[in-house]
Amino acid sequence: INAEYGVEGLLTDCFQSLAKCPFTHGESETRKTFQNFIQSLKEICSGKRLPFTLIIDDPVANSYIQNLCSPGADPQLKEEIYERTWEQNEELGLNDINTEDYESISPPTTN
Repeated sequence: INAEYGVEGLLTDCFQSLAKCPFTHGESETRKTFQNFIQSLKEICSGKRLPFTLIIDDPVANSYIQNLCSPGADPQLKEEIYERTWEQNEELGLNDINTEDYESISPPTTN
């Protein structure tokens, strides 16, 4: 997803990507729920469903949200800094990284 162009771009990319998902085809309750969710994203993007809350959970801190009220605080923006969970670290492959005495460990040899 390329969201360099703001929240509208992020939401548009989301519903366009989700519309290609196999859950949007066929007849099932899951399909109806999924299509309702996609429709909600479209309504938010077009301004028909306001206000809304967008939560970006970025455990590796790769997101940038510009504060338009800078240098003051943006009253509509809430930032929470937190410690990643063990599960998040596991998914990122960080739990197995040796960060202590790594210089004294010999690299594996290839045969």
